[in-house]
Amino acid sequence: MKSSRIMRVFENYVKQYDMNNVNVKMRYFHSLKVMEIARDLAIKTGYFNEEEIVVCELIGLFHEIANFDSVNSYRVNEQFEDDSLKTIDVLFKQGLIKDITSNSNYNDIIKTSILSYNKDDLPTDIDSKTRVFCKIIKDAHRIDMFRIALNYPYFDMHIDNFPSTMVYDQFKLFRFINGKMTENDSDEVLAILSNVFALNLKYSYEILKECNYVNGVIDMLYFNDKKIETFFKQIGSVLNSYINRKIGG
Repeated sequence: MKSSRIMRVFENYVKQYDMNNVNVKMRYFHSLKVMEIARDLAIKTGYFNEEEIVVCELIGLFHEIANFDSVNSYRVNEQFEDDSLKTIDVLFKQGLIKDITSNSNYNDIIKTSILSYNKDDLPTDIDSKTRVFCKIIKDAHRIDMFRIALNYPYFDMHIDNFPSTMVYDQFKLFRFINGKMTENDSDEVLAILSNVFALNLKYSYEILKECNYVNGVIDMLYFNDKKIETFFKQIGSVLNSYINRKIGG
């Protein structure tokens, strides 16, 4: 299994889509970035051999390959419908995985990781190594949600209201906020920021801090109300402290 072959198959698959469409372009770079982060996380864990690191790249690059058909929204749509089953269909029922590799030893790991990356919890009936694969792809996807928000904002950045009670109550419990719960643009912002609570690995928090993603999201907002601005600045402080605690600093 080679990284170069994985990339060739990916590029050949996505060339059927219009890269001038901003949503296709967003999904293309999301796939590349998740692959890159997944490789970094896999190396940092020190848990995998080189072939297994390439498997992490494969999962990251193809984890949302079926979503290229969904070009009508800026969102990476995991919060609204489970596209992981469609991705499994493209890879295994339609046979794209056979173009990538003839080695089927990792098929179960690939399937489990893709099926679980957009779920709140990890599967309970998996071995310890598969669990690490799942943590890596979940974290890589969540980390890149910050970059997407900064580069492809799908909400009004002029924030003129506080979050809804239900969303804020969830946030105060340090819980990931499902997009189905959001009612206004403030809720959307908290949903993005709540990806901080969905991470599993220490190095994932180090990436968040290094990229300054929390401050980046808050700094791109515009406020006409000082109380709302103060509220979000306090949210930023809380999240940065949370990240530092996860890192151990």
